[in-house]
Amino acid sequence: TTAPCEAEASCAALVKAGKVLLRHLTASEAKKLPIQEFLFSRLLQDINLTHEQFIDLCILLGCDYCGTIKGIRPKRAIDLIRQHGSIEEILENIDPSKHPAPEDWLYKEARGLFLQPDVVDCSTVDLKWSEPNEDALIQFMCAEKQFSEDRIKNGCKKILKSRQGSTQGRLDTFFTITGSLSSKRKEPETKGSNKKKQKTGATPGKFKKGK
Repeated sequence: TTAPCEAEASCAALVKAGKVLLRHLTASEAKKLPIQEFLFSRLLQDINLTHEQFIDLCILLGCDYCGTIKGIRPKRAIDLIRQHGSIEEILENIDPSKHPAPEDWLYKEARGLFLQPDVVDCSTVDLKWSEPNEDALIQFMCAEKQFSEDRIKNGCKKILKSRQGSTQGRLDTFFTITGSLSSKRKEPETKGSNKKKQKTGATPGKFKKGK
């Protein structure tokens, strides 16, 4: 699928439509890292902001579409959003000599791009795992992007091998849900807990010779 504008915005739209996308699922397992799930509604609840306030916060923190107010760091930005509710109100209540906004600041246009992004038509997208088109992959990855042809061919072989005689499994077979990051604190590590336990047996030491 090709995104008409920002790829991240189209990915978010596909998730909202129930067509889930995952990145680095197997990499997380290989590196022994937990798979993280970020829920936007839970995030807004935890930081006590509305969707619109969160977008204004992101603009204050810096985005690709416009500049930022000089001297407003992350902690000050979230305090200002909580206190005033919007960029318009913040501009009315800060000292422009200390915190000047960029000339012709396009924050409203940036806000519009976040609220109503140009995304892929989710109703026409059918995400289906199929066999790789080796010729097309080699053309794109090797001829256009200068990847090693052997690397791409080996990758195609691995994909084909994994598909032979297999069916698509359930997602929950990859991991076990252990709780949310915000509610679960890391337990203090017990001294020596990382050391391998010795096998049960006689304690090393001197033995008396039998008579």
